[in-house]
Amino acid sequence: MLKKIVEYPYIALLAILASLNYALFIFPNSFAPAGLDGICTMIQDVTQISMGYMALLANIPLLVVAFFVLNREFAFKTATFVVVFSLTSVLLREIDLSAFVYHTGTGTSVVLAPVAAGAIRGILYALTLKVNASSGGIDILAAVVRRSKPHLNMMNIVFVINFTIAFSSYFVYGFQLEPVICSIIYAFITTSISNHLRFSNRELVKFEIVAADAEGLCQQIFEELHRTATIMDAHGAYSGEDKKMIVCVLEKQKAPALEQLIRTLPDAVFFKSTVTKDR
Repeated sequence: MLKKIVEYPYIALLAILASLNYALFIFPNSFAPAGLDGICTMIQDVTQISMGYMALLANIPLLVVAFFVLNREFAFKTATFVVVFSLTSVLLREIDLSAFVYHTGTGTSVVLAPVAAGAIRGILYALTLKVNASSGGIDILAAVVRRSKPHLNMMNIVFVINFTIAFSSYFVYGFQLEPVICSIIYAFITTSISNHLRFSNRELVKFEIVAADAEGLCQQIFEELHRTATIMDAHGAYSGEDKKMIVCVLEKQKAPALEQLIRTLPDAVFFKSTVTKDR
C-alpha cells in the first residue's frame, strides 16, 4: 500500500519533467510532438491558448473511458499525470525560462531540439508505463483498442496518427518542411528509447537445434553455459526420419557462445529468434 501511495508523487514528478521538456525544447522551436499533445501544441501556436487547458479537456472523456473499460488504478494514475502536466504547462507560460530555453533560431542545430526532446520524453514515457500509468491521449485509446481487439497492430495505428500530425504541421508552421521533419524525428526517438528501456532487459534469444546427439549437447549447454534446455520429438516431413530438437532460451550475451558450441557439431542445424520475457 505504501509503495502505491508513493507512486503518485513519482508520477507527478514525471509529469512536471515532461512539461518542462515541452517548454524548453518543443514550444520555442515550433514543431508538433507526437500524439494528442501534438494537436494541442499546434492549436496553441495558432490561438495562443495554453495547450495545458486543451490537453486536460481532451483527456477527460478518455479518462472516463479508461476508468470504466480498463481499470481504476490505471485511470487514476493516468489522471494524475494528465492533471499535473496540464497545470504545470499553464504555470510555466507565466515563468521566464529564456535563460534555459534551447532555441534553434540562434543558429544552433535544428535537429538537436527534437532529438533532445524525444530522448527525454522516451525516458519519461518508459518510467511512466513502468508504474502502470500513461500520459493519456493516444495511450488510452491504444489500451482500449488492444483490450477489445488484441489482434490489431497498434504500432501501425499509432504510426499513422503521428504521421498525420507531422504532415499537418506543414500547414500550421508556415508551409515549411523543417517542422514536419522535426516531428518525425521526435516521434521516432521517443518510441525507440522507450521501447529499448522497456524491453531490452526482457529480450532473450531462443535457439531451436536439430542434432544427432541431443542429450550430449544439452549436457554441454548445462555445464558450459549454465542454462537448461528442452528436448522435443521431431519428425522430418521430407525424409520421414524421427529426430530430436533442442529448444534453449538464454540471454543475448550468451548467444554467441552457444552458436560456437553448436558449430562444433558437424550434423547440427539451428535457428534462432528473439523473444520477450513476459515477467
